[in-house]
Amino acid sequence: MVRTRTIKEAAAYFREEDPQTSLTETAIRTLLRSGAVPSIRVGKKYLVTVEALEAYLTGESAPMLQVQASQPKRAKVWQIR
Repeated sequence: MVRTRTIKEAAAYFREEDPQTSLTETAIRTLLRSGAVPSIRVGKKYLVTVEALEAYLTGESAPMLQVQASQPKRAKVWQIR
């Protein structure tokens, strides 16, 4: 089962597992925005799997998420005649 978390929840998970961790919310956000760790953006929040973060930290290739993002909507073009 995939363990999906928000950035805040992922940081709390790693802090609980290792109280001395240096993996902060800011560090996770930077990894997601740079594309180093795969994530999904839902509204204003990023979702990441714990497995993807663990894979990045151990140097393995991150498992790909099995969710397909929808195509962005095209803006309606108005024509004046």
